[in-house]
Amino acid sequence: MYPQLLTYLFEFIKYQDQVIKTLQTLLIGKSMFDKPPEQPVNKPYRKLQVDELPIIEVPEKLDYQVLRTEFLAKHGKPLNPVRRHKNTKISVPKSLICPKCGAPSDYLYANNGAKGQYRCKVCTCLFSDKNRFLKEAILKCPHCSKSLEKIKERQDFDVFKCKN
Repeated sequence: MYPQLLTYLFEFIKYQDQVIKTLQTLLIGKSMFDKPPEQPVNKPYRKLQVDELPIIEVPEKLDYQVLRTEFLAKHGKPLNPVRRHKNTKISVPKSLICPKCGAPSDYLYANNGAKGQYRCKVCTCLFSDKNRFLKEAILKCPHCSKSLEKIKERQDFDVFKCKN
C-alpha cells in the first residue's frame, strides 16, 4: 500500500509543479524555464608583459691617495685633513670611511650636525652611515634614466618602481 501511495503523491507533486510553471509563464508573459544551453565564455587572457630590464649603473670607485696627488699637482699644496674644533659635540667615528674613494675619517665632515650625513673632503661625496653600503649599484629606469625606488620587499625579490 505504501509504494502505491508514494507513487501517487510523486505524480501529484509533478502535476503541481507543471501548474505553477504555467501560471508563472502567464504572469510574466514569457517562459523562463526554457533556458538555452550555456556556452563557455571565450575571453583570451591578458598577455603576460615583462618590463624592460633596468639600467644598472655602478658608481665609480676612486682612490683617495690618487685624488690627493692630483690636488697637489693642480693647486701646488697638499690636501690637508679636516680641522675640527676643540669643543665640538659632533664627531666623525674613526671606523667610518668614504664609500666612494675610501678616505679615512680624518677627511670626512659631519655635514649636517648630529643627523648623520657626512661629506668627503677629497671627492665631495655625500653619504650617511646607514646608506653608505647601498651605493654599490644604482638601478635606473630604461625609459627616463631616473633612479628606481624600492617599493616592496618580497622573500625572493624586491619590487622597484620609477616615480617619474
